[in-house]
Amino acid sequence: MSLKLRFVQLDVFSTVRFLGNPLAIVHIPEGVELSQSQKQLIAREFNLSETVFLHETSDSNAAVTIDIFTTTEELPFAGHPTIGSGWYLLSQTARKDTITLRTKAGQIPVVRDGGRVVLQVPIDFKVHAPFLQPNLKALQPHLDDKDYMNGKHGAEALVSIVKGMTFILLELTSEEALAKMQPLPTRITAPDLGDWAGLVGVYAFYERLDGVVRTRMFDGTLEDPATGSAASTLAGWLARKNGPGKWNIEIVQGVEMGRRSEIAVKVEIGSDGEVVRVDLGGSAVEAMEGLVCVDS
Repeated sequence: MSLKLRFVQLDVFSTVRFLGNPLAIVHIPEGVELSQSQKQLIAREFNLSETVFLHETSDSNAAVTIDIFTTTEELPFAGHPTIGSGWYLLSQTARKDTITLRTKAGQIPVVRDGGRVVLQVPIDFKVHAPFLQPNLKALQPHLDDKDYMNGKHGAEALVSIVKGMTFILLELTSEEALAKMQPLPTRITAPDLGDWAGLVGVYAFYERLDGVVRTRMFDGTLEDPATGSAASTLAGWLARKNGPGKWNIEIVQGVEMGRRSEIAVKVEIGSDGEVVRVDLGGSAVEAMEGLVCVDS
């Protein structure tokens, strides 16, 4: 006998269907429990960067619990599924403009802001020593020295948004250079990061003259169309260079994949020059819905 669970699939960080970053949201009714292995199998079946399991509640004022899964593991927090879940829940009602999501990383309020939703990103911001990984640039046959802001043999920024989530911020000199980047045959590793050890992604970017930052995110052979954590990391690093104040940074990712994504980040830099707060914003659109059959 199988259990049938309702799901919706959104395209997050876009208002246009079939662009942005897809996200599946599986409804779990009150009184229904799924095991970790069942959730993992469902996430693997969707084969998206993340799948959310949304635990329904009859209390309209209560925080809504969500579980976030990749195809291989559960995550305590990620920007794209949290933005998508918040947008989806707020789109179901006009009576309130804030909803609180309960994640493994804690409770996160999501606020309606026009057509977008905005959330405060949990941060433990750390700028590490500049990092040179020879294989990173050697594995890009279509790029040469002039395509890299720091040259083919220069070190790049290595920055963590929280412990366990670190990005190499690879600055390029043109959108053409960004388009020529290729996925990497293997994950790039960084030196011992101590308490910040964990995921190390490559976030390539180019700052356009109009202020928009164009980006691509690589995790080994995989490219991600929209990455809230990487966008928050890059925005924090760019804002630190600007100095104390509040800075709005617009990031466009996923163009080369045919999944243009628009990510809004607001960063507050304190008088000491450090990152005080990061707010992540984005929209979404519903693309499909259906039922997931789970063996009980």
